[in-house]
Amino acid sequence: MQMENFNQLEQRIIKIIALIDKLKQENEQVTNSYNGLASKIFEFEKKNKSLLEENEQLKKALKDVENKFKEKEKKIKERMDSLLSRLKMVEEIG
Repeated sequence: MQMENFNQLEQRIIKIIALIDKLKQENEQVTNSYNGLASKIFEFEKKNKSLLEENEQLKKALKDVENKFKEKEKKIKERMDSLLSRLKMVEEIG
């Protein structure tokens, strides 16, 4: 009877050890998967930060171009006004 109990206990221990080994493998897979995802998230955040910085630079460049365009437009308008004023004076004299 004691030997039977010992055998049953031994079988339970063997099953528990097998279950523990299986859980260790699953844990390792989950850990590897988590590490892979964490790495991908880190890369994504790095790229996102880079894109945000590039976006800010492009916005600044666009604003600079717009300001230059407005300045040129202003100068052209001033020159046109000056030419129209001269033309008007010529018409009045002639």
